[in-house]
Amino acid sequence: MSEETDKIIQNKEAVLLPLLSSMEELKNTFINETVTFAADWYGKTAKKYITKFPETTLSLSEEIIATMKTEVNKLIRETEKTVKTELDDPKLWWHQQPDFQTAIDQYIQVADKYPEIIDRAVRHALGSLGVILEEFSFHVTANGNASSFQEFWFDHPVGNEYAVKPYYPHLLKWSNEMEDTLEYYDSKFVEALALFKEIHELKEEKKRQRALTRWDSI
Repeated sequence: MSEETDKIIQNKEAVLLPLLSSMEELKNTFINETVTFAADWYGKTAKKYITKFPETTLSLSEEIIATMKTEVNKLIRETEKTVKTELDDPKLWWHQQPDFQTAIDQYIQVADKYPEIIDRAVRHALGSLGVILEEFSFHVTANGNASSFQEFWFDHPVGNEYAVKPYYPHLLKWSNEMEDTLEYYDSKFVEALALFKEIHELKEEKKRQRALTRWDSI
């Protein structure tokens, strides 16, 4: 019985391993697609706020506007670093920390409603622009000050209600590439989770059989 169970476990693990490798590739693809998306988004959104609050823009000297543009361009150049800081986190990706108790709908998308675990990380990366908008008085706060601003571009990290992190709070539409890649990741996740649960149960059954055998042998 034990040898047969070992063989079944081995076969299932052989199927699971390439699934996990595929999920790692999809994670990296998603991160790269988010870098492309965010770099374009930073520039477009900065321009949107320049025209959204024209009185603020017109009150700034040319020197200050040039400084703001320099900071936005710096943010764009460092998009890869900013995005990877948020998204290259093992806690976000099931395949890096497999757990048989994870909810099966963790990565599901419904229209423009994205899985919170990934959407939140994307919004944290985009929220970096809010720091610049706040610095130049564009009616945004990204540092947790909720007294005299119109838009709150921050949230509190899970598990630490006293910490503050920049966060984009408005409606957000990912790129088609990001949506497709995460949808594919979800399909692999569902398959891998089922296999992982089967393997876990087989190992638990093996332990139960060993315990019973030891009891009966004494």
